[in-house]
Amino acid sequence: MMLKTLLSNPVSRTFLALLFAVTAVLGAFLTYVTSPESFGEPNIQLQSDTIYYLADSWSLAYDYLEFKFSPGTLVVPGYHHGQVVAVLLIPPEAHPGELALNLPEEYRGDLPEKVEDNLDQALIMLDYHDYNTILRDSGDTIILRAKGNEEAMPVRYLSHQMEQGRSLLVSYNLFGFNNWLLPTPQTVLLRLWGQGLGNFTYYEDSHVQIAGPAINLDFPHPELNTQFYPPKNYQARAVFYMIFLGLSAAGLIAFISGGLEKTGPDIKGEYHPLWTAAALFGAILYSWLLTGFQHHFQPPLLGVAALWLLPLLLVAAWARQARLDPRFFGLSTQGLRAGIIAALSVSVFIALGSTFTFPAGIDWNTSLVLGLGTAAVLREALLRGFCQRILSHWLHPLAGIATVSCAWALIVVITRGSGVAALPLLSALGPSLLIGYLYYRTDNLWATGLLAALLELAPMILKY
Repeated sequence: MMLKTLLSNPVSRTFLALLFAVTAVLGAFLTYVTSPESFGEPNIQLQSDTIYYLADSWSLAYDYLEFKFSPGTLVVPGYHHGQVVAVLLIPPEAHPGELALNLPEEYRGDLPEKVEDNLDQALIMLDYHDYNTILRDSGDTIILRAKGNEEAMPVRYLSHQMEQGRSLLVSYNLFGFNNWLLPTPQTVLLRLWGQGLGNFTYYEDSHVQIAGPAINLDFPHPELNTQFYPPKNYQARAVFYMIFLGLSAAGLIAFISGGLEKTGPDIKGEYHPLWTAAALFGAILYSWLLTGFQHHFQPPLLGVAALWLLPLLLVAAWARQARLDPRFFGLSTQGLRAGIIAALSVSVFIALGSTFTFPAGIDWNTSLVLGLGTAAVLREALLRGFCQRILSHWLHPLAGIATVSCAWALIVVITRGSGVAALPLLSALGPSLLIGYLYYRTDNLWATGLLAALLELAPMILKY
């Protein structure tokens, strides 16, 4: 009773929301600063501005892989924020690199114990300190290449090869933003171009993986129990961080909308429960089919927006027959100002919290913003204005938020082929819950659509 009385006061609601938001922010901050490894980088661009060459033979041996390169081999470091995280080795055409794979008997199958091949190229992903140890400080092997040869190297080709290195790195989605995990000390991750084996990947950690067109092996390392890359507990840390970040954003919404009175819209019309339940199921099914269609066939974005508009026309006809006022769906100015402020604030907060840095600029694309933004607004009009509103009226507001948000998160994860795992599911569920919560707190569909559009567009137009 006392809690109900406390929450009925707008000032008390605002203060409690602020206290909740600050507590959640502290939880997210502590999760981030106490993590032993980085949460990743939102955008990794491997730049190559200096080219070296081997003045002498150079070799490197791992537990199951050895290779050797002759003098004259080009050494192209790939820099990210001034530190080397990749090295591309290109031997002379007349003297290709030498490769030897030593495979354990119990896992090699029909392959010989030792597989040898010549190498056209090798790309090594490594930590900056490992680069210093095995290459730069390995003696007088590498010297600066002449500027004329440096200019002769095709920049676009080097960028393409370095891009293949980025594809080797582990990444995960954090509320729409991809975060790439940089190599850690003792990382063994290579892309090799063999003349006989073709293009294949070599990964040596607690598991050894050799993947290519001519060879495909995966077996546990007998002597390594600790996983170096990616860090073994990075998924758990990312899950806790996303939970705290989402709670902080929800607290921000509650703080901004804390003074709004939640009286609920008057319902003067009547609708048939059975037909309405069928319409709810149809709306969710339509959302799933349309999202899958968009992901696989990638039609024009304005066409996707038009497809989201079709069921809304049916909802409008249903609402007219049921004599429901547009305010029932949130089509009003009530809560609009607080909703817009909350949508803008939460979008900025999520972008900063998901990337751990300020954006360097905006890659504006009018057709993308117009098409994707319109599609997001119309989608939320169907999911929140119809599905969540009806379920909240029938059951409970929190049940409406949870049901629709979980359904949409599952649709996103399934259609994108991410697998129903903790990280991708939580990454899709977080923004969905925030959008549903804003709709519940403000009863305004315009602000809800704005938040959905901003959260969807931010990872695509912000440059890092």
